[in-house]
Amino acid sequence: MSDIKAITMPKFGMTMEEGTVDSWIVKEGDTFHQGDALVTIESSKLSNDLEAPFSGTLRKIVAEAGAELPVGSLIGVAADPSVPDAEIEQFIASQSS
Repeated sequence: MSDIKAITMPKFGMTMEEGTVDSWIVKEGDTFHQGDALVTIESSKLSNDLEAPFSGTLRKIVAEAGAELPVGSLIGVAADPSVPDAEIEQFIASQSS
């Protein structure tokens, strides 16, 4: 599962404890590059785009628009298109346990 990477709720400010997914800019199956905007996140103080910390393909959106989650929570999964869906689901399950 080393080819699978987590996309997590960012911490945009020192006091930010949770954020809300406003909208995904990248769709499942889309390839993105490091620095591309992936998703717009809202906190109690601001709305900001999460930039990709790495290049990859968005395989699974875990947190849909409107989801409010703590900082560090899994919101999406990136992996090479050759990684089987079953491995993606195992990765997601391992992150929530």
